Amino acid sequence: MIFENNPLKKQVMTKIKLTFYFIILIAYISPRNIKGQTNTLYFMDGVHQSVYLNPAYQSSCNGFLGLPVLSDINLNAAHTGFSFQDLFKYGTGNKADSLVLDIDNVKNKIGNSNYLMADNTIPLLGLGFWIKNSYFTFGLSNKTKARVAYPGDLIKITDGNANYIGEDNPVKIKDIGPDVTNYYELAFGLSKRLTHRLFIGGRLKLLSGLANVESKKSNIRLYTEEKTYNLHLETEFDYNISGPVDILMDSLNQFKDVAVDESNIVSDVIPNKNFGLGIDLGATYQFNDELKFYGSITDLGFIRWSSNPTNLKSNGSFDFTGLSLDSIASDSDYSEFNALADSLKELIKFNETNDKYSTFLNTNIYLGASYDLASFINFALLSRTSVYDRKLHQAFTLSANLKPVKWFNWTLSYSIANRSFNSVGMGMAIKGGPFQFYLLTDNLNAALWPKGAKTFGIQLGLNLAFGCGKRDDYSIINNKKLKKDIDFM
Repeated sequence: MIFENNPLKKQVMTKIKLTFYFIILIAYISPRNIKGQTNTLYFMDGVHQSVYLNPAYQSSCNGFLGLPVLSDINLNAAHTGFSFQDLFKYGTGNKADSLVLDIDNVKNKIGNSNYLMADNTIPLLGLGFWIKNSYFTFGLSNKTKARVAYPGDLIKITDGNANYIGEDNPVKIKDIGPDVTNYYELAFGLSKRLTHRLFIGGRLKLLSGLANVESKKSNIRLYTEEKTYNLHLETEFDYNISGPVDILMDSLNQFKDVAVDESNIVSDVIPNKNFGLGIDLGATYQFNDELKFYGSITDLGFIRWSSNPTNLKSNGSFDFTGLSLDSIASDSDYSEFNALADSLKELIKFNETNDKYSTFLNTNIYLGASYDLASFINFALLSRTSVYDRKLHQAFTLSANLKPVKWFNWTLSYSIANRSFNSVGMGMAIKGGPFQFYLLTDNLNAALWPKGAKTFGIQLGLNLAFGCGKRDDYSIINNKKLKKDIDFM
């Protein structure tokens, strides 16, 4: 093989190794179950975890205790680009019984910006209790937010470089790379009724960051020169890293290795200097006997990374003029490949600094309304706006919520999210004595038709709730005496 034992092969292997170490880093700082709060949870009456989406939520029980880990078990992941079904198709001819890549179909499915996403939360302790007319909550948890972005232009270069001739007509590949954060959250919440119609709530969150990888800037610019048809490539990368790892560089400021010192991980990250603050705000408004409005904003905050920060910046350019086949055939020392490898090295040369930096939480804004068709059934509409990468990402959920008896409620939902229009969800909660078991998903059809699914998620847990039904004054719909004293004009 012509690539055997030559520097170009080594450069390729170095990039593969860098990617491999990054995957290890994500696996290292992430807990082992992937999690994200689902939209279906928002209107599930009586499930305490609803407070994580709207801190104005008030329990009808005297007290709540969340069991460590067991109170909130989740598996949730999403891809906004394409599904498995979009990526492959059956071939033709002698490949009729085999799956082949369908690149043209993928080009039609992906957007300008695409994301692979996963959120993870491990609850360590959860409490909810009443003091007079105020509902207090407390929570301690470990959270991981992971996201990998890639632009739609990335796949366009498979068409060749004929469409990108001239410096003014380049292909621009921007916002490509990972953003991963792991942190502890200590939250204190309060919900209070201001009037018979209006309830408000808030949660103050103290954050302690454990590890972070941030793609602050990842740009690639490629075009074909008009006269020579040479390829011109420019790269610009800016990464921030904080955690129990050391990025090792060689004498030329090129990536060499990642060192993880597991023996000192506890002393390095617990406690640490990566302090942050967050806040959740929410409100509910009872417009009349049947109609209720909801609004909340969650994860509004930041983390300041001061413990073991590493900043990596790279700016490089490369001109590819082609390779001579005759020279390659007669060059036993692979000198042309060596020269090409030396040029490519400039693209992965990093300048390293150790400056502190800040990252923002992934903020979510919820707006919704519910209408009671009868005392045991209502219909609800929810809008969720997620804010990340300086962009707004929209999702909508329509749900029907049924509670025929006090110990059981059931929800059916339909969601539009991640450029997917076929997400049917379901949720239920069953209570017996102090125990409450709940199970829900935003995308039930992912289990039935996994090849066409862009999202997959399931959330379940076991809660302890005490004195339920004794705090019905939290809701005017459940309190007939209070209802008589209210003028809805």
